[in-house]
Amino acid sequence: MPLMSIIGCMEYEKEIARILAEDKTIEHIIVVDDSSSSELVSDLEHMGVKPKVLYPETIPPGLKKSKSFNVLVTLQDDTVYKSPQHLKNETCEKIKFYGPVSNGVLMYSTSCGKLLQEEGVDFHNSKFILELLSEDDTNNSAYLKEKLDECLAGSARKREKQNEAKSLDMEEKHRVCYNRLKDMILTPKTNS
Repeated sequence: MPLMSIIGCMEYEKEIARILAEDKTIEHIIVVDDSSSSELVSDLEHMGVKPKVLYPETIPPGLKKSKSFNVLVTLQDDTVYKSPQHLKNETCEKIKFYGPVSNGVLMYSTSCGKLLQEEGVDFHNSKFILELLSEDDTNNSAYLKEKLDECLAGSARKREKQNEAKSLDMEEKHRVCYNRLKDMILTPKTNS
């Protein structure tokens, strides 16, 4: 079974941890070790999951061809949000780095995905699947813009109680997106 890479915003670290902890089909969760990974590792361990923590240069190249389903997670830290252009550049670099070693990449930050779509970034001809969460309603769209603005402004990662329902809605949308990409990766292509 293959490897899914998740490139996520630190803002969604807890949602990522919950979704991965509930998926019992994952053989190994690999967290890329950097300044933003310690809270994710701690949350996963608190939920009873023991992730492997590796540096990017030590990721085994054979994970994509492993017999088990593995997930690699890398989080974007606060320094990536200096400007929309910097965010786009850093996100594209991560996709270019993790895409070739993965069967599919999930952008676990809807605002980053929106920015890539607006800038005309195209990974459709890549040898991996790139899954971006779609914005399908205006209430959600406004919330995503608010989150992107917060990230770019470098605001604290604290959520207000009034945003908790929106956060749970976003988590469910990410769960659906995660499961859709997982199904695409795990389902063998049939010749028509």
